[in-house]
Amino acid sequence: MSRRSTVKTAARVAAVAALCLAATVAVVPANAEPVGDTSSAARVRGNAGATLTADFPGFEGDAVRFEVDARTEVNSSPAHGSGHFHVTHHRPDGRLVADFEGDIGCLAVGGGTAIATGVITKGEVPWFPGTEVVGTKVSLTVQDNNGRADRLGWIWGAFGAPVSDCQGTVPFIRTGSGGFTVRG
Repeated sequence: MSRRSTVKTAARVAAVAALCLAATVAVVPANAEPVGDTSSAARVRGNAGATLTADFPGFEGDAVRFEVDARTEVNSSPAHGSGHFHVTHHRPDGRLVADFEGDIGCLAVGGGTAIATGVITKGEVPWFPGTEVVGTKVSLTVQDNNGRADRLGWIWGAFGAPVSDCQGTVPFIRTGSGGFTVRG
């Protein structure tokens, strides 16, 4: 497969996933104090929201919120992470598009960017009747911009996008509220 073909395929998969569902992942506020074990080698924590733009046809103006608390332990491989995520997506009139959460299984950190992947353990996507999300993988990419608007990217396995452990995407949307802290 040529590079151009690979790039086109990746762009189509990302576009389809973004069009199918813009979700939020729960992240602890950037100014939150560490709780519990602080010996983690790498960590992403925070809670941030954004309003979807025209880049998400049919979902412009929708509110998404992401919460994440993920870590790796000292001397563990980056492929092993633990923690939790929560995502919500609402229409401007408050109707629920998606609400799901799950457990982190992989965390990779480089500079101020973290990629966390996990499996949905509980959730619903009423905007897409018949879509089963429990048991599917998700990937969240968080870019910590040190107090300025952070950025997010995501991939949803529930809508056919393949998700491998610690696989991420460009953090393509700027947050409008909240923030993330990436360490490691």
